Order: sequence, then structure tokens, then C-alpha cells
Amino acid sequence: MSETVMLWFDWHGLTLAGSLHLPSQERPHPVAVMAQGSGPADRDSGGYFGPIRDTFVENGIATFAFDKPGCGESSGDWRDYGLEDRAKQMVSALELVRSHPSIDRKSVGIFGHSQGGWLVQKLASRLDELAFAIASSAPTLRVREQILYDCEHALRIDGHDQRAISDALSLANALQLAAINGEDYESISHDLLTPASQEPWYSSFPTIEGPGDWHHVTQLIAEPHEPVSDLRSVRCPFLAVYGGLDTLLPPWRGAEESGRALEAAESSDVTTAVFPIGDHRMQNSDTQEFVEGYLGLLGHWAADRAR
Repeated sequence: MSETVMLWFDWHGLTLAGSLHLPSQERPHPVAVMAQGSGPADRDSGGYFGPIRDTFVENGIATFAFDKPGCGESSGDWRDYGLEDRAKQMVSALELVRSHPSIDRKSVGIFGHSQGGWLVQKLASRLDELAFAIASSAPTLRVREQILYDCEHALRIDGHDQRAISDALSLANALQLAAINGEDYESISHDLLTPASQEPWYSSFPTIEGPGDWHHVTQLIAEPHEPVSDLRSVRCPFLAVYGGLDTLLPPWRGAEESGRALEAAESSDVTTAVFPIGDHRMQNSDTQEFVEGYLGLLGHWAADRAR
């Protein structure tokens, strides 16, 4: 039977809480440290991580994931931290699991979904000691491009016409410029959000509900982030996986750009895969089940590298 161990670690005045899931096989174990996507999320990513975690454990790989700040048992507020801080939190989590007696400190890898995949790209380009890295549904777009893509396609899915989409993109661009210029929430609420809130398309526009949300947006936009450049610098075995029906990012473009960038990477052990009927969560949108082959690929690919 598998075993679950509760762990805590301190990071810049925060206490972050997580769970280490250990396989039943002989110890020490390889481990995958898991990173959630955007927004508030506990260590289980609202239940999404459960089947992925079980797949790793069944293949002899322990997993560790922690509650984002202000979620679950972790202190703080997740909106206070951009991608760089999230990456630094992951580094502290890697150090934590390496020190655990049940873990093989020479066989530590990372898994990230969506925004968590951005973290995987970053860390795989910076850290020499990773046994493997898996980026699932990770954008190759920069943050500003991804926000605009997200906005446009959310409105398309909700059936808005091109004029509404153009107006929404104009608002998104104005908000990005305001973030770069350091404008506060009161200003953008008065000048941009309140007038736009009367438009019929506004309910489909990504929500900015208060100063905390705005602070998070400004952090993401202000940080330099180059996913393709990170992929070119990957130093460990790397797997990039996309769902062909993903509407939150351009999956086929992402697979193509990932593949080209990884061909130039320092690591020669790189794989890009697309599951044609998978959505952003690598699930069948009709059944909400993971597409056939996805979990098996994660478990077997990681186990081969962990050995």
C-alpha cells in the first residue's frame, strides 16, 4: 500500500503545506514534484492531480505537491506571487523532498500543468540535477500573448461576434499597458473596467475583481518570460504534451514550437506529444475522463528516466 506523509516548509515568511505520496516498492523512491495551473489551488489541484499522482505512484514514483499560498493549509495569498516566485517556491519544494529519507535525491523530477508547465520550462532550463521534466498543456506564448489569446477564444466560445471580440481585445491591451505603467486598481476600475462592464461581452472577459487580482496581473505582465528560449535551454529529459482540442492555448502551434526549440536544447532526450481529442486538461470534454494513453505516457516515460 502507498503511504502519505504531510510536509511543511518555510519560504520568505510563508509556511507552505503539502503531501508526499510514497509507493509501496522498496525505498528510496524517485519523486515528481507537481505544479498546478493558474488561480487558487490546493495540493490536489481541486482533484485534478489525483489520477496523475496515482499513475506516478503505480509506476514507482513518489509525488509531492503543496497548497498555493492562502489555499488549503498554506499561509499567505497566491495573488502576491508571479511566475518567478512560484518557480522559487518549487525550488524550495525540491530541496525539501531531496532531504527526505524515503526519496532518492539523485532521481527528482518535476511535472506541471498549464501555468505550472511554464514553471517546468523555466526550471528545466536552469537546474542541472533534474531527472526528468514534464510540461502538460504548457503555453509557448509569452504571458501578454497568452492573456490576449485566452480573452479572444473565451469570447469566441461564448458566441460573441468579431466586433465584440475586437472591443474586448482593446480593453485587454489597455489593461496591459496600464499594468506596465504601474497604474493602481482604482484607476483602471474607474477608467477601463466600469465603462466596459456595460457591454454584453463583459461577462465573458477574464475577471479582475479587486486590488489583489490586479496586483497579480501586473506581476505576471511585468516579469520577463520567454517560454521558447527556456525550451531551447532544457538540460534534462523533457516531455511536452498537448491536447489537440485545447481552447485555452494554440496546441498545435505549441507542439510545433516546443518540438523545434527542444531540438536545439542541451538535452538530447526530448519528446513532444499531441493527443488529438484532448482538451486543456488532457481530458475528453464529453466524458471528463483523461484521454486514452495520456496517463500511461506520463507514468512509463517518467519511470524510464527515473531509473
